[in-house]
Amino acid sequence: MGLKGIVMELFDRWDEGGLDRLVTAEPRAASLIFGRLWDTDPGRRAMAARALGSAARAHPELACELSRRVLWALNDESASNGIHGIAALGEMAVARPDVVAPFVGPLVALLGDRGLRGEILKALVRMAEDAPELVAVHRADVERAVVSPIGGERELLARLRMLLKGTRDAT
Repeated sequence: MGLKGIVMELFDRWDEGGLDRLVTAEPRAASLIFGRLWDTDPGRRAMAARALGSAARAHPELACELSRRVLWALNDESASNGIHGIAALGEMAVARPDVVAPFVGPLVALLGDRGLRGEILKALVRMAEDAPELVAVHRADVERAVVSPIGGERELLARLRMLLKGTRDAT
């Protein structure tokens, strides 16, 4: 069975540990897993995002490449809907904050897009849980961009503020 078949079998079995081991041993699997970020099943998308975090931990050069791909997919010029890649950016940032840090600012800059805001806030919360310094330097930009939170954004913003309490801004 080829690599694509192995990846699909692991997704079909919901074998998250197997995906993590595969992408750690075989970095080429990351591209195949990246494609699952657009799966119709939200559980598979989440599993793919976490597996890409494992890929980033084991292969830092992949974290940079995949972060670029996520941000490109969020760009209007890409002609794709990159919203599902945002969670992967959060997981990769937790795994390799040193590599993904330059991509957090451009992600925060997209908070003005109400269609992306909820997913961006979820990713920022995920980052702040394990690497609060990544988000703290962008705290003022987040606050400026999310002046009128709607729905679940209020709770996400409150959680983010709580996680960043006591951290220093980059001022």
